[in-house]
Amino acid sequence: MNTTYDVRCTFVRTVEADLEEAQRLLAQHDPMRSFADRLSALGLDDRAIWVRTGELSYSLIWRLGPGSGHARLDWQLALDTDGAERTTLSLEVGGRGSDADARVRVLRAWLLVEELARGHVGRLARMVGDFAEEEPAVAAPRLVAVGMGL
Repeated sequence: MNTTYDVRCTFVRTVEADLEEAQRLLAQHDPMRSFADRLSALGLDDRAIWVRTGELSYSLIWRLGPGSGHARLDWQLALDTDGAERTTLSLEVGGRGSDADARVRVLRAWLLVEELARGHVGRLARMVGDFAEEEPAVAAPRLVAVGMGL
């Protein structure tokens, strides 16, 4: 994230899968869909827009009310390895307001945003690890040439 934020944080979790397997599994699932669904369940659809801005990056733009500005929360997921060659999943969240009042509201709500982000990256790391355990590593089937004596 190379944007200026009023506040930002990063959460990192170890994933019980190798890096390539974790990347494949994360690409198969929309990693922020369940989070967006939970926000929708709260009735935020009329005030918020959820946008996928890249392969593993997302933005939530929240209209704060009539005559008010808006808040923007950017979410960036990344898979990597740590010094012990374990796969890690990180979630960087940055927030900013469109004006002074909106910035104050973003800062007041930041503890909630942090808790939501911390919980979500933990669930994603467990999900990827669980799927990696369930899916046996099976070699791709190969075509074998068979001679047919006609």
